[in-house]
Amino acid sequence: MAYLTCPWCLTPQLIADDAAEYRCFTCYGEIRFFTCPECTTIQTVSKRWRAFICGKCSSKVDLPHQWGYADSAKALRVNTTGKAWPPL
Repeated sequence: MAYLTCPWCLTPQLIADDAAEYRCFTCYGEIRFFTCPECTTIQTVSKRWRAFICGKCSSKVDLPHQWGYADSAKALRVNTTGKAWPPL
């Protein structure tokens, strides 16, 4: 089980290792996992975002308009949490 943090409400929660997405039990946000093209860090991001700031290298990453399960990473490999773009 992966112990991940929701990028919206920052609540930690247990997620199955092979999950490609999950719904936060606190804020009900739909969360997916995405790999930063700059530093290859896998992180949690909201499905509603169009872009995010990488939690490791702080670069802006544009998310694809549509992305399937083959494109997303698995929960077991997540290292950090992405931040909303534009920064608040």
